Formats: sequence, structure tokens, C-alpha cells
Amino acid sequence: MPRAPRVFVEGGIYHVYNRVTRGERVFAEDGAAQRLVDVMREIKQRDGLVVLAWCVMSNHTHLAARCTSAPLWRSTPSLLVLDLPIGTKTAAEG
Repeated sequence: MPRAPRVFVEGGIYHVYNRVTRGERVFAEDGAAQRLVDVMREIKQRDGLVVLAWCVMSNHTHLAARCTSAPLWRSTPSLLVLDLPIGTKTAAEG
């Protein structure tokens, strides 16, 4: 059963956490973290998102942001569909 939608509070501060499947280290690749930062800049301009803090680790990200009139659900999909170098592993590679 899907979880209930989050309550949107204009001016609210939200923590957005995004982890890559299977723990792959996609942000260790050259340019991957910069692509994420570029998308965050676009979202800030488009939606008026106020970025308070962010952290890019090798396989996940954290973002602390204050929403303005645009709800968070409008902004976050752009962060989740980045073109990142995600490889595939066989069962033997584990």
C-alpha cells in the first residue's frame, strides 16, 4: 500500500534523501556530482526552492531546503532522474 502524501507547508523546511539502488557509487564518477548541483540550480530558479544545505556522497545525497509557493513534489523528481553512470552487476559480482 502506498504511503500517504506528505503535507505541504509553504515556507516549510524539508530533508530530501536519495539513495542509489544496490549502493552503486555513481557520484564517485567525474562530473556526476556537478550534474546534480547544476540541476539543483535550475530547480532553485524554476521553483524558488531555498537550498539551506546539501551533501553529495558516493551513493546518496541529502538536501535541506525551504519550499516557497511551489510544493516539494514538483521539485524532487528532477533530482531523481539524473543521467548518471549506473552500471549493472551480475549475481557473481555481487
